[in-house]
Amino acid sequence: MGFIEDLVTALLLLFVVLDPVGVSPYFASITGRAPPGERGRMVRLAVAYAGVILLAFTLLGEVLLGLLGVSTEEFKVAAGLMLLIYAAADLFEVRIGYTPEARESAAIFPLATPLLAGPGSVATILYIKHAYGLTVALASLAVNIALAYIVLRASTRLVEVLGRHGTLLIGKFMSLVMAGFAVSITLEGAYNALKELSS
Repeated sequence: MGFIEDLVTALLLLFVVLDPVGVSPYFASITGRAPPGERGRMVRLAVAYAGVILLAFTLLGEVLLGLLGVSTEEFKVAAGLMLLIYAAADLFEVRIGYTPEARESAAIFPLATPLLAGPGSVATILYIKHAYGLTVALASLAVNIALAYIVLRASTRLVEVLGRHGTLLIGKFMSLVMAGFAVSITLEGAYNALKELSS
């Protein structure tokens, strides 16, 4: 395959795994707790942090995980557990990352990671680098981060349309779905990690 074919394949693969359309309801429900003027900033920060995380893993991920002795599947278990804690806290009104002083922290977790730059995204960008080379990996990452910003910025407009009560209702529902998603990540990572150990 030529460079263009490789790049298109990598772009589509990373877009599917990043899934900005799929995670946009989570972004809308979480940023909905912030004042209107802060929502766009939270999305910008989240996308920027996600880009930095994936860039770091593109350049240094294999070395870092190898030095720490952590597999991708073990990393997936940790991310799933953290996301489960966050979802449960939101369902039971334990405020994590919602105070004005902590909005930047919320942009990092759970918005940037693991919702956007999660274990699947990390594994995918490492695969793209290995299969197609560093140039294709960096180019596909740059384009996908730009697309993610466009999609997620639009999701914050949904908050303005739904209003306070509509946002609260969707937020609770999405927290429940997020908990299920977190359990799925954790079980998948644990199963694959145990399979690797037994092989």
